[in-house]
Amino acid sequence: MVEMVMSLALEKTMLKGQILSCYMSKIYWGHGIYGVESASTFYFGKHPSCLSLGESAMLAGLIPAPELRSPLRDPSRGKTFQARVLKRMVDVGFLDFETALFVVKQYLPLHVTESEAPVVFLPGVGTNSKLRDIWDWETESKIWEACEDMERWALKVRDGASAKRSCSQY
Repeated sequence: MVEMVMSLALEKTMLKGQILSCYMSKIYWGHGIYGVESASTFYFGKHPSCLSLGESAMLAGLIPAPELRSPLRDPSRGKTFQARVLKRMVDVGFLDFETALFVVKQYLPLHVTESEAPVVFLPGVGTNSKLRDIWDWETESKIWEACEDMERWALKVRDGASAKRSCSQY
């Protein structure tokens, strides 16, 4: 109840864009990073205004659980949540699905230095290893699965749209 009253009061004093800007500059993005500008620089080495659609979608996908969804911890997870953001953009009419498919298939190079990469322990290996140096068939297959899921979803949307168009002609 308190949050509702505070949000109503906030909306009376600030524009929604200002509220969003304040929120984005304060939230946690994983790996000890706070604020969208720091996150953009950390993950991609550029200012937020210079991010591509794919990079922006990747960051947006991190917001609910930045440590869990981090592309540094699991590259396929980062792509999966990027695809979900793009799918939602298509669902609300902000993006066409051809563009979404094109973007989700693009490789997103992360701009993280060796010292910034998270250290993980791999069972059975016996030594610590930098996660970004580990790229195996399983990780790659998860990324392709996300792309295939996006393509299947796009075909369903396309088939549904063409069925609606053909039905509306009668």
